[in-house]
Amino acid sequence: MAIGWAMAMLAAATPATSSPDAAAIDRLVERFNTARTDFDAAALADTLAPEYQEISPVGDVDDRAKVLGFYQPEDRRPAPPMQGSEREIVVRGAMGIETERRTITMTRPDGTTVTRSIRVRYVAMRAPNGWKLVSAQYTPIPPAK
Repeated sequence: MAIGWAMAMLAAATPATSSPDAAAIDRLVERFNTARTDFDAAALADTLAPEYQEISPVGDVDDRAKVLGFYQPEDRRPAPPMQGSEREIVVRGAMGIETERRTITMTRPDGTTVTRSIRVRYVAMRAPNGWKLVSAQYTPIPPAK
């Protein structure tokens, strides 16, 4: 119940994109995404709280161990570049939310490209050793018609 109340407070808060805490959360999200791109499970683990949960674009709920299992160096495949934009950060006390649009351009087998975007919401909590992610949710943005 306390987390639900805290989430409601965050949703009503004014974006605090220029505060030191907002900057720390933004750096945390950057480290998280870099670790994912680099398939660096150790660096990724350093960004995640023990209770981390992730909701995939298809609705799967993965705990911290499962997420880390996806990013073993031996499983690394080349990844197309992904760009972040439309970032908003809200901080309330020991909790923060960053929302952003992530856009990826992929090359099809015939050489043409397709661009897709996803909205990501990251939830972070202040821990004794700095900010940690407790959750991320990925929601596909339908292509323009």
